[in-house]
Amino acid sequence: MVSVDDALAMIKTHTPAPQVQVSKVDANLIGSVLAEDVTASENVPAFRASIVDGYAVVVPSGGNMKGVYPVVAVSHAAPGENKPLKEGEIARITTGAPLPPGATSVIMVEDTILKSTTQDGKEEKEVEILAESVSEGENIREVGSDIKKAEVILSKGEKISGGGGEIGLLAAVGTSEVKTYRKPVVAVLSTGDEIVEHDRLGDLKLGEVRDTNRVTLMSAARQWGFEVLDLGIAKDKPGNLETTVREGLRSADVVITTGGVSMGELDLLKPTIERSLGGTIHFGRVSMKPGKPTTFATVPVKDNAGQRCDKVIFSLPGNPASAIVTFHLFVLPSLHQLSGQSPPGLPRVPVTLSHDFPLDKARPEYHRAYVSVTKDGGLVAVSTGGQRSSKVGSLRRANALLCMPKGDRALGKGSKVDALLLGQVGLSS
Repeated sequence: MVSVDDALAMIKTHTPAPQVQVSKVDANLIGSVLAEDVTASENVPAFRASIVDGYAVVVPSGGNMKGVYPVVAVSHAAPGENKPLKEGEIARITTGAPLPPGATSVIMVEDTILKSTTQDGKEEKEVEILAESVSEGENIREVGSDIKKAEVILSKGEKISGGGGEIGLLAAVGTSEVKTYRKPVVAVLSTGDEIVEHDRLGDLKLGEVRDTNRVTLMSAARQWGFEVLDLGIAKDKPGNLETTVREGLRSADVVITTGGVSMGELDLLKPTIERSLGGTIHFGRVSMKPGKPTTFATVPVKDNAGQRCDKVIFSLPGNPASAIVTFHLFVLPSLHQLSGQSPPGLPRVPVTLSHDFPLDKARPEYHRAYVSVTKDGGLVAVSTGGQRSSKVGSLRRANALLCMPKGDRALGKGSKVDALLLGQVGLSS
């Protein structure tokens, strides 16, 4: 039996390196990790542009612009040609529009008074400027002032989010393709003669169990942004199990199974991995609660080019709480490593216990809990209830796993522990 830290170290060592691919810059890029630095191929802005609505001017020596000026041109944000501007002339300009050649500053429309219009009343003819001390460069975005050509705009290892603006940044400099790490595909399989589909109609027969794990793990993997394949349920027959796992290894990068990893005589998964698939089991028991029978293995396969490579199998316990805890603790870091994301795994934050928490005497425990933010900005944790590995109810509202040490006593209210965040932190009532 290995420690959690040793198990994570083995997962890091034996998870294959991420694969690089070329991806288009569009909405499908969300969640991808860059495999190289991205540099700007052009300046932003590409031309001298106005920051405000107003009038482009040529600032005279001394900066005094007070007076009435003829409006000789209009510059809109739409593409077009601008005539050169001379001292004593002004041009109407809108926000984001290019400055006419020769213009050195922009006067805000709030600092002007309309004096006269053209005969049809549609355009300004003369405008009075009220500004006295005007400097060159006022209200102008210079070429490359936002982004300079050849500047690194995003770095290798950065993750592209949907709300952070990275895609907009790439679009702003005309980047159409980037190198990213390919997201791994996950296949999920349940095992056991007693397991039936969760949505099967009718009452259960004695000994039958609805398949909670498969839909739960598939949902968890999708929530973290990974493509998922459903391998269904494999019965406790060596040939059936081997065939289904092989199918998963052909189609996916990581195969997750639940059930069949304890010490019972029908637990066939470990022999199937080692004898039938020629795989290596790196660990098969972990000193933790829940999830002691968690198994991590690699299996040699041939890739599309006919080259030998390893693929990953995680065999998780059959009890629902154990399965979802070990997915987040062990499978997720491997998936992150395969997709180039660093640091891998769940974010870890310190929290305060809002009541006494019992400890397990023999093993460290990953306690399902609800973490929320207090009015003063602190994080507090409340247990989601009974923590038996078979107790599905403890998964409700759980947004964190509390890293509880083993011990003979309870940890008292107000104690500090680390929490691994499964989702968004709530607000304390």
